[in-house]
Amino acid sequence: MNDSIDNLKDKIIELFKKDNNSDTKTIMVKKNENIYTYGGQGSFFLIDSGHVRVSTQTDDGKLCNIGFYAEGDFFGETGFSGEVIPEIATALTDSTIRRIDVIKKINKSQHYDISHSLIAHLSQKIIIHQNTLSSFIAFNSEKRLAYVLMMMSSEFENKKDDLSLIKNKITHQDLSHLIGTTRSRVGYFMNLFLKQGIIRKSKDCFLVVDRKRIKEYLTT
Repeated sequence: MNDSIDNLKDKIIELFKKDNNSDTKTIMVKKNENIYTYGGQGSFFLIDSGHVRVSTQTDDGKLCNIGFYAEGDFFGETGFSGEVIPEIATALTDSTIRRIDVIKKINKSQHYDISHSLIAHLSQKIIIHQNTLSSFIAFNSEKRLAYVLMMMSSEFENKKDDLSLIKNKITHQDLSHLIGTTRSRVGYFMNLFLKQGIIRKSKDCFLVVDRKRIKEYLTT
């Protein structure tokens, strides 16, 4: 995720902190538990810890992944429309989530900074969603896995070298469900990525992700 998106997220979080917490609720979500099933319904959700997948469901019950989020990310913006939509947010690991009633906060706000920052943030998220959908259509399962690992990483270990972390362990079985392949294939791809230096193991987290190398790999 680039610097402009990170700066927008930091600005939105800081603006929310200026208000009281009456419109914010912290929820604990277990792995595989749904955070919502019909869109955000007027709320922003901020991940304090954990990983979340956002997907939509077709009429025949098939899931389409549209976003993967890690610590420090927002999701749930589609609920601002006021419509009931077939969007599902699911915890991929045990997660701590802050539910923020953004509509109330905007109505209470005495300035326009929040509104302007949200508009800019939503524009960036549209681009990210488009990239995710394009990737899952155009990429094979190996590249889909690389893309998912990149999107699930957060907290730059070394911003200069574009290294980031996946803190919480994600099983090969869970990853196989996300990209539509088998657990054994995920294991094979992960070993390839380790040999290529795209990812590396660490005693301090699940994986260190070299975002620069992944981006180069995805364009080849």
